[in-house]
Amino acid sequence: MAIDPVCGMNVNETRAENVSVYKGDKYYFCSVVCCEEFERDPDAYMYADPDDLETCYRDDAFDCDD
Repeated sequence: MAIDPVCGMNVNETRAENVSVYKGDKYYFCSVVCCEEFERDPDAYMYADPDDLETCYRDDAFDCDD
């Protein structure tokens, strides 16, 4: 399982529909919203602490399904 760098959710790489390549590495996302957010500023998510990420199920401030 990969971890969505935007929201911290687990993502199954074999089923992921939203993938981005940055500096030669693949990143997997739970939704198109998270993928687009990452692509706007990938460096903002490179060294984020997973405990500090706004997750879909923990915080309504960031809604991955929009």
